[in-house]
Amino acid sequence: MIRRPFYALLGLGAGITLGVYAIRKFDEAQRKLAPEELGRSAAARAGTFGDRLRDALAEGRSVAASREAELRAAHRPRDPGA
Repeated sequence: MIRRPFYALLGLGAGITLGVYAIRKFDEAQRKLAPEELGRSAAARAGTFGDRLRDALAEGRSVAASREAELRAAHRPRDPGA
C-alpha cells in the first residue's frame, strides 16, 4: 500500500527537479544568445583570434628564416680555388 504513494511522490520530485533544471538551462542559453552578450563575446573572440594569428605568423616567419638559412648553408657555392 505504501508503494504507490512513494513512487508517485518520487516521480513528482523527479519531474519538479528536471523541470527546474530545464528552465535554468533555458534561461542560461537565452542569456548567452542575447544581442548584447553576442556582441561582447564576438569582440572578445576577435581580439584573441588576432593575437593568436599574430603569434602564428611571427613563429612561421621565424621558422621560415631558420630553414632558409639552413638551405643556404647547405647549397652555398663552393670555393673555385679549393
